[in-house]
Amino acid sequence: MTLENGKQTTESLIRKLGTEPPSATDRKRTKSWLVPLLGTTAGLILLSRLPTTSRWIHVPSFFPDFLWIAVIGIGSFWILSRLRFPEESFSGWVRFPIYSGLFWIVYSAGLFGWDLITGHEIGSHIGKCAWVILIASVLFSGSGLFLLRNGFPGKPVLTAATTAVFGLASANFCLKFFCGDQTSYHILFSHVTPSLILFFAGFFLFQKILKW
Repeated sequence: MTLENGKQTTESLIRKLGTEPPSATDRKRTKSWLVPLLGTTAGLILLSRLPTTSRWIHVPSFFPDFLWIAVIGIGSFWILSRLRFPEESFSGWVRFPIYSGLFWIVYSAGLFGWDLITGHEIGSHIGKCAWVILIASVLFSGSGLFLLRNGFPGKPVLTAATTAVFGLASANFCLKFFCGDQTSYHILFSHVTPSLILFFAGFFLFQKILKW
């Protein structure tokens, strides 16, 4: 009973820290972070149309993998922008990035398993996609941390996980414009597996940064 009351007291105190609504400046700053991602997407689409760059950059098929990654990226960005405020840490939607990212992992593993069972061509190409994910996720995760710099997350652990998901989802989103190998083997071992490893590495790092 004591622990339960203590937990309730802690949550009450955290909620009180965020009683004031977000200012117009905060909303403007949050929306402004969509500009780089949208600008990058528009730039990649434009480059895919130019004869000199179309051999390296292409517009991926939207369903289902690319579309779901886009949903994870946008959703995690929105959740991350809300987690800056303590009272938002107890919303029912705050775990959406974690569950949606887990669904992508299970889906990719299931697709690979299905290809094994049905005897479809598996392939064995690995490539350098893991390095692209690493570099891009560092940049996007850094922007997520910059977004949180003036915030007071009520749940730093959850915020750290969401930051990692945001960076990796954004990196995989951009990677789809460059990677032409969409076989289940390549997706699982060149996209999903490195993303999973980088998630845990980023999670422990961001948890220390956001600890308060």
